[in-house]
This record gives sequence, structure tokens and C-alpha cells, in this order.
Amino acid sequence: MKKYLLFILLCLTSCEKFVLNNSDVTLSGKYVVSKLDITNVDQTESRDSLYTLGQKYVNHLLPTPFDSIVINRFYIHFDYSVVKIDCIGINASGDIWKYPLPNQPHGFIYYKILSNNAYNNGFVQFTYFTGESNRTMTFLIEDDGFESLQLKSSGAWFKGKFGEKQVMTLYLTRVGP
Repeated sequence: MKKYLLFILLCLTSCEKFVLNNSDVTLSGKYVVSKLDITNVDQTESRDSLYTLGQKYVNHLLPTPFDSIVINRFYIHFDYSVVKIDCIGINASGDIWKYPLPNQPHGFIYYKILSNNAYNNGFVQFTYFTGESNRTMTFLIEDDGFESLQLKSSGAWFKGKFGEKQVMTLYLTRVGP
């Protein structure tokens, strides 16, 4: 009887946490970029930069539309398995998006979630047509909040492979369904 009570006591007070095998990421919704953080990772040639309300980030070495982001005016919409980028207006039938382009293969930009498990939100990856070529963007899902989303790019070396690596972190706030 004492062994049975000890076993129950250990089970109830154990520090072990039960975790499911997967984690549900809820990206669905229309988001606006409310803050953008540029971090220099490998070297300190350039200062880190933080862009907030009304400021404009410009880097012509990035693929369009991520080469020019105006804070609180750059929108991204995740819906089921489709992503739309850079809302440029609204008409009677809804939002008008810059991407996907009308000649986008299949007419949609599909995204996929990679390496998602109970301990890691994973990565969101999508490939879209810029008018000249296909571009693939991969972001680490750092935080998937109730009304917010934080995405971090895998980074790029803009001054060659021996230059500094820059990482972009997008802080997104949900503004619609």
C-alpha cells in the first residue's frame, strides 16, 4: 500500500511536462508590419536598426516587395495555405494585393510550414513570382501570438560571403480576418 501511495505521489508532483507531438500554428489573418528590426549578425560594420511607425526601410538588394517596407502600411495576409503580400488598395470586392501577380503560376502563392513540433513553431516558406523571376522567402516563426506574429528571416550577406550578415525581424499585428 505504501508503494502504491508513493507511486501516485510521484506521478502527481513530477516535474515532467506532457507535450503533444505537434504544435498548431495559427497564421490565418491579415497583418500589418508594426515594427521592423534589422540585426547585423556576423560583424559589426553597420549599426542595428529599428524601424517604427511611419518609417521606411529600403534595401534594393532584397526581392520586391521586401526591398521597401513602410511601417504600418505593409500588409501580409495568410489564409489557409495561401499568402498575399503588400495590400495596395481596397475595392468593392475586397483588398487589392500586389502579390500574387496576375501571371503567378497557379494564380496563388502557397506557403508551407516546415519543422513544426511541440518545441518549435517552425518556419514559414513561400515562393512567389516578381515579374522577372521566382523568389523564395523563409522566415522563422519566433512568436505566434493571439493577435500578433513575429517572423525572422534566415538572413543574407549583402556585401558578399565575407561581409556582414543581416537578419530582418518583422513584428506583425493582426488587423483583420
